[in-house]
Amino acid sequence: MTPAEREEALQRREANAALLVAKLEKDRQALEAEITASAAANKAASAITKALHSDAAKKAKALEAECAQWETKLARLKSDVSKATPVAPDPLPARAEEEIERDRAAIAAARAQLATDRAALDLEKASFEKSSAETQARLRTEAHTLAELRSKLATIRGEIEAEVRKKEAAIEAERTKLQEGADALMRAEAQQSEERAKLGAQMASIAAKEVMLEERSRQLQERLKNFVKA
Repeated sequence: MTPAEREEALQRREANAALLVAKLEKDRQALEAEITASAAANKAASAITKALHSDAAKKAKALEAECAQWETKLARLKSDVSKATPVAPDPLPARAEEEIERDRAAIAAARAQLATDRAALDLEKASFEKSSAETQARLRTEAHTLAELRSKLATIRGEIEAEVRKKEAAIEAERTKLQEGADALMRAEAQQSEERAKLGAQMASIAAKEVMLEERSRQLQERLKNFVKA
């Protein structure tokens, strides 16, 4: 593998590590948003439960107060009837008896309505408690699931960070190795340059010596010619 290919492979590894870290951060933010939404839903459900319980208690108290009023009125009418003279020809006791009967019917109707309202209220309360219990169970399940997801996410994040650190260490080792190779190559090039310079100097010296030898040879030939002439 050439240095360029190694550098390209290192860049690809760094890009993959950056993508993994970005995906991990995105998953963490989505999980935290889901946890926040579930907590808000749980709080709203608790508030609704409290409000419904309070309303049901108020309705029950109002119905009990109304029933008590009717019972008080019935007791008062009975007392009035018992005080009246039974032998008097006055038709008032008859009217009082009719009024008592009407009141008794009204009380019976009120009691029946109260029983109906209580039954409806109990049914509504049971339905709401069932729905609230199901909601609470679902929220607990979601909270447990979110806790497990958070734990898994933490584990995955730790694994990814460990892998990223491992890759970073490998990348740093590759960079160090490439740098050492580049330094060695530069030293080799510098050494070759020095050797070339030395070789050039030697060749220049040899060339100068050749020129000197040629000059001496020419001078010797001229001397020989002069000697022969002499």
